[in-house]
Parts: sequence; C-alpha cells; structure tokens
Amino acid sequence: MDIPTEKKKRGRPAHKVAIGREGLIDATLGLLRTCSPTDLTLQDIARQVNVDPALIRYYFGGKDGLLRAATLQLLDVTQLGSQAPEDGQDVEKMLYRRIRLIIDIGRQNPHFVQLVLREIYQGQDPQTGEALDTIAQRGVALSEALLQARPPVPGMPEIDARMLHVALVGACTFFATAQPLFNVLFTDSSDEALAQQYSRFLTDLLLRGLGVAKPSPDAAQGV
Repeated sequence: MDIPTEKKKRGRPAHKVAIGREGLIDATLGLLRTCSPTDLTLQDIARQVNVDPALIRYYFGGKDGLLRAATLQLLDVTQLGSQAPEDGQDVEKMLYRRIRLIIDIGRQNPHFVQLVLREIYQGQDPQTGEALDTIAQRGVALSEALLQARPPVPGMPEIDARMLHVALVGACTFFATAQPLFNVLFTDSSDEALAQQYSRFLTDLLLRGLGVAKPSPDAAQGV
C-alpha cells in the first residue's frame, strides 16, 4: 500500500545560495544601473544572485513589490541629508552635504528619478505614502532652517519653505538626468569634478539668493 506523502508546507522557497531580502534589493539596484525598471525582469534578478524567482515572490509578491522596496531603500539614504541642522551646526555645510548626497545617489542610480516617480509619487501603497510624507516634511524643515538663517533685513521677500524644498530637489535630480547637456557644456571636466562644482554652485546660489551671508574663510573650510 502506498503511504501518502505529507504535503510541503508553504514558506520560504529553497534556493541554491543563502540570500535574503536585503541581498535581493542590492542585486536589483545593481542591475538597475544598466537596465531600466521596465526592462528588468524577475528572471534577470534571480539569475544575478542564482536563486529561484519564487524567492522574490515570497519576499516581495512580485517585481513591483521589489522595485518599491528598492526605491524605499534609496530614499532612506536621502533622508540622511534631509535633517534640519541642529543648534550650532553650519547651515552651509549641511546644505552642501545634502545637495551632494542627492546628486551622488542620482549618479550611481540612473533610474532613481523614474523609480521615485513610479513607485512613490504615483504609488498607492500606504508604506510609500508614509515615506513620501516623512521625506517631504524633513526637506521642508531644512528649507525652513535655511530661511531662518537669513539676516533680519527690512524688505526681505517672503519665501515659502515648501516651494524652496521642491526647487532644491528638482535642481539636484536634474544633474543626473541632464548629463548629455553637461557633457556638451563642460567638455574638459570629469563627472566627479562636475558633481563637486555643481554642488558648490547650487549651495552658493541658494544661500546667497536667500540673503544668507557667506561665512568667513575659516568657517567655510570643510564645506
């Protein structure tokens, strides 16, 4: 008489190498440096780390869930530069570091803007909505700190911190998407030199445009 075999319980699928959720996200971000989110497939990701595509579905439900998780991880990094300066911190250094951080993330992840637009701005998942709200509020808080650094000069125009935040994000993310334009305008500059030059230019443009005085040479060191 045949003995019935016990049905396999649903759970984490077996795979050839030990890899978890973070490893799949890292592999996805690596592939997205040379492949667009639209063209990337679960099979591509699975082959990259030598696992069964079922493992990706187990952790993320599918490709959309994985792309969403990868985008949220990138946004977690940008939050490091979205903190308002604490008492005693140099506003100019804080702004430069934030600008440079966003620019570098865009350089390292060419589809960053596309991912954010698709997975966060247009996403319906509650987690993405919460992430967008957190990042937006922190960005506005930094913009408010920049405005508070302005001297109390009569006739200083009113500036909406929310608008300033949007303008700053747009100027930073444009750097990565406009590389062909930069290559035409700055034929003798390396990508790293351009990133540094643009970050310093944008920092100076924003602060001087807001009316914040340039710090002394000693204070400016390290910016």
